[in-house]
Amino acid sequence: MRLYDEVFKNADGGAFSRCIVVPRGGGYFEGVKSVGDFSAERIVVCFPRETVEVEGRDLTIKKYCDGDLQLSGQIHSIRVVVPQTEGGN
Repeated sequence: MRLYDEVFKNADGGAFSRCIVVPRGGGYFEGVKSVGDFSAERIVVCFPRETVEVEGRDLTIKKYCDGDLQLSGQIHSIRVVVPQTEGGN
């Protein structure tokens, strides 16, 4: 886990999330606060500080418990959703 230590050494100390994705084979997400919209092609995963959109094919929520989320299906992309600020900037 030295690589994780190196990657996260500059984190601001807040709770952060981890995503492990097997291309075209599902994924595992830690630190999930809630799940937004979901369909077989798109699932919105909400973390304390960010939201991500997972897109793919045949997506299903296999397990969701205590902030851990396991997805099955083919994940094609993950996108961090940047919230819009007031005033449109």
